[in-house]
Amino acid sequence: MNRLSRPLSILLIALLAGCAQLKTPAPTDAAKPATQQDAAKGGDDKDDTVENEAKLPKLALTPSIFYGVLASEIGAQRGQVGSAAATYLDLAQSTNDPRLARRAAEMALFAGQVKVAADALTLWVKLDPESHSAREQLFIVLLRAGKLAESRPLIEEVLMRDPSRAPAVFVQLARLASRQSDKPGTFALVRELAGRFPALPEARFALITVAAEVDDQATVDAEFDKLAKIAPKWDLPVAWQVDRLRRGNVDASLAFLKAELARRPAAGIDLKMAYPRLLVSVKRYDEARAEFGKLLKPYPDNADLLYATGLMDYQLKDTQNAEKRLSEALKRGHPEADFLRLTLGQLAEERGDATAARGWYESVASGQNKLQAQLRLASIDAEAGLIGPAIARLEAVNASSNDKIALAQSASQLARQYKRNDLAERVLDKALVSYPNTPELLYERALVHEIRGDYAGAERDLRAFLIEKPGDPVGENALGYLLANRTQRYKEAHALIARALKADPENATILDSMGWVLYHQGRLKAARGYLERAWSAMPDPEIAAHLGEVLWKLGQRDEARALWQKAAAAAPDHPVLKDTLKRFQP
Repeated sequence: MNRLSRPLSILLIALLAGCAQLKTPAPTDAAKPATQQDAAKGGDDKDDTVENEAKLPKLALTPSIFYGVLASEIGAQRGQVGSAAATYLDLAQSTNDPRLARRAAEMALFAGQVKVAADALTLWVKLDPESHSAREQLFIVLLRAGKLAESRPLIEEVLMRDPSRAPAVFVQLARLASRQSDKPGTFALVRELAGRFPALPEARFALITVAAEVDDQATVDAEFDKLAKIAPKWDLPVAWQVDRLRRGNVDASLAFLKAELARRPAAGIDLKMAYPRLLVSVKRYDEARAEFGKLLKPYPDNADLLYATGLMDYQLKDTQNAEKRLSEALKRGHPEADFLRLTLGQLAEERGDATAARGWYESVASGQNKLQAQLRLASIDAEAGLIGPAIARLEAVNASSNDKIALAQSASQLARQYKRNDLAERVLDKALVSYPNTPELLYERALVHEIRGDYAGAERDLRAFLIEKPGDPVGENALGYLLANRTQRYKEAHALIARALKADPENATILDSMGWVLYHQGRLKAARGYLERAWSAMPDPEIAAHLGEVLWKLGQRDEARALWQKAAAAAPDHPVLKDTLKRFQP
């Protein structure tokens, strides 16, 4: 829930009740500490807004305060957080109440209004000088705005008043170093401050980040040397540098991480796994699997490691180990349980165990993984001769509208695969009642109509498709090819295909269509050029059939025979090629 969205402001209730202690939502994320200890437990969220009730102004609940607070909270609930922040700031300035200033700052930060937030935080510091939160949030806001000079006195004061806050301060400096326009000035300031805390890991990390901003590699290297000695188990700085180097040079990132891991034997498993994952990112799969294998020895029960190693085995076709490790990752509670079940089902299918595959697929519980599992189950049903139940399964899936449309397409394609074009048409007719004028369904049904010899139906659906997607090159090409192939309306077909080709000039399918319509117009040499380009881009048996026919008509029968023989060897059952060979009997 939006942390600014409440039935009624606690602040307003407290004012109405005459209470002095007012509690507001927790500080924004930008103000929370993030030291190496706090990163795990969330830091110290003690509310120091008002330490002494006696310091609070004695406010009478005037109509302006009442309605100002009420209107601001209601506005914030309705999304008008910026306006609410401005109203709170006006109230804080008129009442000198630090609680109102804090609320103004929270809302301004939530709304991304850095200037209003800075004004509110400045007022909060003025009204409640003892508040650590106010100072820390103010210097963070100033740093976020790139105002290093203005933030320095606040940083100095926080470090002087409470040195225990130094880790949080330095981590914030590290996080926000890149936002400073004065890079050398930032480096000088952080180097000076870090010098006061020579044994503080967070100070070393902050110095690393600002040194990187000014390309001072010597300082970066020296500080990492220190960190390896004083904080060998703190992985954050190493992970930060790995990510920074990876964006520019993966090899440099790999070399750095390998060196750091060598001198950090106590590094966490996530950092150790980062090395083989980097290898995967540059497709060095064999090396990655070897590194994952090394990690499995000391961490045999780590679910993330079993998961990563199993997927690596799958990538490298080691299905036996992939199945073993992915099954173990599932047993160990890996969060991607449904994806694991889906993958294990695919592995079972690959080894020919349809029963085991079915069991895995049926155990997939939700989301897109469940959708894919149902598709695989339907395929298994269809292979077993149960095409009707396969289609019924897909139609029964509870899914969103977009997924229902995709499922109808898949059901039609499955029916077409098993020569049940009547079933494919029924599925699409039903889907188009629920989702009328859906382009994807219209296009699929046009294909089914053509296969069934209903060319008028195919043309009707393709024209409806183009009404929904005017100028679409796929639709224009399909309609143009249909007209060229099944009618004598060659002029219209040529115009449609020409527009499609202009939109997608290297598309082999469209090149084939252009060659085919030119052939029907008697322009054999021009047709040959387009068909040869199409065949070169995509050696498809239908293109071979067309090109061979043109060559035959041009008198180049030996070339035509050779082309047809080559295509027939690769796809002996292709219907268009078979029909061509039957007609010409080469």
